[in-house]
Amino acid sequence: MPFCLLARATRVPVVLLAGLTFAASLAIASDEAANDAALELGKEVFLNVAAPPCGVCHVLADAEAAGTIAPSLDELQPTFDEVHQAMTSGPGAMPDYSASLSDEEIDAVAAYVSAVAGGN
Repeated sequence: MPFCLLARATRVPVVLLAGLTFAASLAIASDEAANDAALELGKEVFLNVAAPPCGVCHVLADAEAAGTIAPSLDELQPTFDEVHQAMTSGPGAMPDYSASLSDEEIDAVAAYVSAVAGGN
């Protein structure tokens, strides 16, 4: 095969590969931005939106919460599912937040707490 045809034939896959790599990079950056936004929402709900605010009862260093009534989330290191379950079932003296918070807010708190407390 002449060199010019070989060179031309190999350029197309390289260009396509570069384009796919760029698109994948954008998707990852977009996912990271969405994750960061969810964690910020989770922190805001944890501190200010939930009634009562989670930090009144729980310790969570990232939120500078020093509650003394409920378990330390830093020590407990709950998973996303454990936080979600607790928020929607209200174990013990903990209120059930499913009537006062949206699914998005509960998911955001679960993502936030599990990420910063080391449960994931």
